[in-house]
This record gives sequence, C-alpha cells and structure tokens, in this order.
Amino acid sequence: MSWVETIPAFVTAVVLVFGPGLLWGSVLGLRRLALVAVAGPFSITAMVVAAELGGLTGLPWAWPTLLLVTVVVAAALWWLRRLMRNRLHREHTAASAPAPWRTIAITWAVSALPLAGYMFWIIGSPDNIAQSHDNIFHLNALRYIADTSNASSLTLGYLGTTDQGVFYPAGWHAVVSLVMTTAGLPVAAAINVTNIVLITGIWSTGCLFLVSRITGERMMPLLVAAVLSTAFSSFPYLLLEFGVVYPFMLSIAILPAALGVVIQLLRIGLPGTISTEGNILLLVGLIPGMALSHPSTVMGLLALATPMVLAAAYGVSRSGTSRDKTKAGLATVAYLVVLGVLWAVLRPARSSSDNWDNLGNALLALWEVVVHAPLYRPIGILTTVLTIVGAAVVLNVRKHRWVLGIYLVAAVIFVVGNWKEAPLIRWLVAGVWYNDFFRISAMLPVAGILIASLGGVALAGTARSFFRAWLAHKDKKQPVWFRPAATAVLTIVALAVAPLFAAQRSIQEAAFKYRFTDDSYLLTEDELALIKRLPEHVPADAVVVGNPMTGASLSYSYTGIQTLLPSGTTSPAVNGKLILQKLDEMDSDPAVCEAVRESGVGFVLDFGTSSVHPGETSFLPGLRDLGEENGFELVDSEGDAALYRITGCG
Repeated sequence: MSWVETIPAFVTAVVLVFGPGLLWGSVLGLRRLALVAVAGPFSITAMVVAAELGGLTGLPWAWPTLLLVTVVVAAALWWLRRLMRNRLHREHTAASAPAPWRTIAITWAVSALPLAGYMFWIIGSPDNIAQSHDNIFHLNALRYIADTSNASSLTLGYLGTTDQGVFYPAGWHAVVSLVMTTAGLPVAAAINVTNIVLITGIWSTGCLFLVSRITGERMMPLLVAAVLSTAFSSFPYLLLEFGVVYPFMLSIAILPAALGVVIQLLRIGLPGTISTEGNILLLVGLIPGMALSHPSTVMGLLALATPMVLAAAYGVSRSGTSRDKTKAGLATVAYLVVLGVLWAVLRPARSSSDNWDNLGNALLALWEVVVHAPLYRPIGILTTVLTIVGAAVVLNVRKHRWVLGIYLVAAVIFVVGNWKEAPLIRWLVAGVWYNDFFRISAMLPVAGILIASLGGVALAGTARSFFRAWLAHKDKKQPVWFRPAATAVLTIVALAVAPLFAAQRSIQEAAFKYRFTDDSYLLTEDELALIKRLPEHVPADAVVVGNPMTGASLSYSYTGIQTLLPSGTTSPAVNGKLILQKLDEMDSDPAVCEAVRESGVGFVLDFGTSSVHPGETSFLPGLRDLGEENGFELVDSEGDAALYRITGCG
C-alpha cells in the first residue's frame, strides 16, 4: 500500500478525530484557536463515551454509535449554555483577542508539516509496524475490536481469552479501530494514518493553545511554540518506537490543551474570555478522553498543575479580600489533599515496576533535564538556549515564574524515577508510571515548552528592537516587506535547527524500528510472508499457537485466525497453560490432547527463539520439540519460520 492510497483514510481520520469536538466546541461558543485546540480532545472523549455505551448496551462500535453520542451531548451542551445564559463567556479585550484564521493556519502548518514529514520518514510505508514488544497487544487488540464490534475499556484486557472482561484503557484503540473499520484499512495502515493525524492535529494545536495562554495569540509567539513543538526528543518521536506505548502517546498529546485550560481556569495567564464555569466544563470534556487513553497522564496533569494552583493562591493572598484569601487557602489545601490521596491510591501494583528496579542514573538524569537531553540523547541546543533565556526573563520581570515550577515538577519526577538507589522514594514519586523514566520523559516537553517559548519570544522581541534602533540610527524606514520576510527566514532557520542532535537521533532510532528486514525485532520479512499465507492452510475456525515474544501471535492481527496468546506471554486459561507447557509431550500425556481439543488448537507457528527484545531469546517449554515423532507435521515454511499441523491428537 502506498501513502497516496491512504488519502481517503486520512480524510476519514480527520473527520472522526475532530468532527465531534468541533460540534461540541461550537455549541459552547468557542472560537478559532480555542475551538480547534479542544476539538481533538473532545472527540476522544466522545469516542470513549460511545465505546463504553456500546459495551454496556450492545450497540456495535461503529460511526453511528459515535454520531449518536455526539448529537445527544451537543444537545445537552446547547441546553446547558442556554441555562447558564452569559456565564460561559466574557467580552474580549485587546490582550485576549483571538488570532485570525490565517495566523492559526500558518502557525499550525509550521508545527504540523515538519512533524508529518518526520513521521512519514519514520514509518516509511503505511504497512510498516513498530517492531516493539507492546505492539503485539496493540495490533491484536485492533483486530479483536473489529471482530467483536466492542471497544470498551472494561473488557479489552486479555482480548476475550477469559470469561470475564479485564480493564485496559482503550481510548487509543477505539480511535484507531474506528478509522480502520470506517475507511476499510489494514491494521498497520490504520495505526500509522491515525497516529499522524493525532500528533499533527491534537499535539500541534494543543501546544499553540498552551503557549498562547500566557503570550497571547500573536503571530510571533505562536510561531515560536510551533517550532518548539517539533524540537523535543522525547515527544512525539520516542513514543513512536518505545514500548510502543501508543495509548500513553495519545494521552500526552492531549496534555497541552488540558494545561492551557487550567491556566484559564486559575486566571494566571492573560485575561481570558471563558468564565470559571466554562473552563470547568472544558476540563470535564477533556479528562475522560485523557483518562481512558492512559490514566497516569491525569495524575501528570494534577502534578504539573500544582505550581499553577500555588501561584493562583499566592496572587489572591496579595491582592484579594479577606474572604477571597480564605476561599483560596481552603481550595488550595483541598487540592493538595485530594492530590495526595489520588497519588497514593491510583497507581499500579508495585510488582509492575520490577523491570526498572536496576535501571536509572539520577545524577545523569539531573544533567539531562537541564540540557533537554533525556535518555542518553545529545544536548537539545535550541530548547536549552531558549529555556535558559526564558528562565532569566521570568526571574527578572517577576512574572509567570510558575512556568519554572511546572518544569521543575516534571524534572523532579524524572530524576527520582531514575534514582534506583532509593527504591521507596522512587516508588512514591514515580510509581504512577511504573518507575518507567522513559514514559516520564514524555512529560518534559509539555512542561518545558512554556518556559522555552517565553525565551524565544524574548529573543525575537530583542532582535526586533535592535533592528528598529538600527533603522532609527540610519534615519531609514522599515520596508513593508521586511517584517514578514524576516519572520519567514527566522522560522525556516529555527525549523532547520530544531531537530538537530537530540531530536534528530530520536527520529533516526524511531525509523530503525519501523522496517521489515531479515532480522527485524518483532516480525521478519520471512515471518510476515508465512503469516500472510496462513489462510491457505489453516481453517478459519482453527486456533494457532505460537510464542508471542517471537511475533508469532500476530497471525491473528494479520489474518483474523485466532491465536492462543493474543495479548501476553501467559495464557489465563488452565488448558492454555497446559498446552504451552507440555504440547510436545502429547503422546505421553492424554491431558494435553484433551486441552488441545477443548481449545481448538490445531496448528503451531514456530518463529525460533529470537525475542522481540534485542539480544534475548525466548521459548515456551511445550513448543520446543516440534518433530514428526512428537505429533507435528510441517505444512509450510519461509526461511527459518515454519507452520506445523498438530497430528498427534488425532
């Protein structure tokens, strides 16, 4: 499949990812940048609500279910707006004047086009997949949703291999599966098309919206924000190949818009036109989509918002009435108490962080957050310089100093997440993210873009003043064409510098993970070719068993033929566990054949012992001796990959 063939799918994805949110935002009276920034997150909420409604009522997961929820909620919002009359909006001031559509379109393009270009280069072909461990689940989950027409988070875990559903946040899967089934795309192409739309849509507009809450919706600050949205190494490039944690990637893409709404709610940025009630309503519309994409990012939002809450309370304490001070103090204490309780309760089991117990270097991590070079990346030159300038500006003018606090919070979580010598402190601070400092690093760009943008705006303002002084000294007038020309040149130069070093390396490493080769980590070219031939040999109602860590379980994603292990390395069923342990002993243990017949297992995919984790091997005890003498018949092969029929059970 070529990228040209995916153009209709891109149109479908844009409509699905932005259509519901644009309707909701328009009903609420949002305009221009605010409208497009919350439209994507609103649409994700619409999808997760529709998916849960379908799971509870039996409605199939398809676009009519989404349309039903979109229209019903839009009607409710219309009624609510009429009920609240003029309490959602205030009059515009000069500082809060919305940017014209031309400015929004230009600055969005400055962010989205480079990001799209990098993502096209990373992915290579629409049919490529991320050669990473977690993609086994993601690919099979999308096929499972398409087969069952059920995208509920309450039942997605284990992909139907247990009698009872298991919770797994299905927001990202709901979005991609809807694009896949509506546009008629293969699974891999649906992932790639949707991810490009999510990043260039939700992330790009969210960054513009966030920065404009303190700089205003002027061309220069928005251009600075647009350039910086492409310049950080740990988002979005890292999450395109690490894990891959696509659901977490979507939740982080929503985070800038959510933080922008918090700034409006707390009145610590420029004067806004949306009332307190209106901003609360926006958060209510944003958070469900974020939470059911990945709940940990809601905790990240609360953590990053803490400096804002404290700054707002401090502002009230300086200029408010006694009653206002009391209210602000009580609200701040209540917020911190709720944050503490949620931080203690809403976290995975401590055993989930075992893989990270011996990993991390706190001193190195401290240096990395200073120079925007997390995870052993080279120094981010542009982001580091602008951050230093931005810090100097806010400390000098004593305004918006809380933006430093936001980055400090993210930096502390990242550094402590690397502190393997203090396991208890590490778990208390970073356990929400499984102590996984790779995931935590994805919050650093969101936390750092504000302070870096202020630095960029300050440098641009200084350059403009210097040029005006030079013209005055020369007794010349500035040509009409000079300002747009200079802006264009500076933007192009900044975009050229932005990906250098840290981001450039992240892009290169991500691209390496999206190629089918003779020794690619998850599926090799030979293994993929054999999987595609399965329907020629395997009945549609049969079950295939294979080692997921070698990529064999992806037979389900590509062909729809059931596999014994679609979602993990251990079967949750008793029969499945017995097959994985003793299948090659079927001649000597009658219980094995009984389990085979009850499970419907008829074939074995043998992709060797090379694990998806580079340099590691993986094997399942029951799939080691697949010879004819043990009850297996070779049916097909491609290179070292082989398909066997189980004959020893009759």
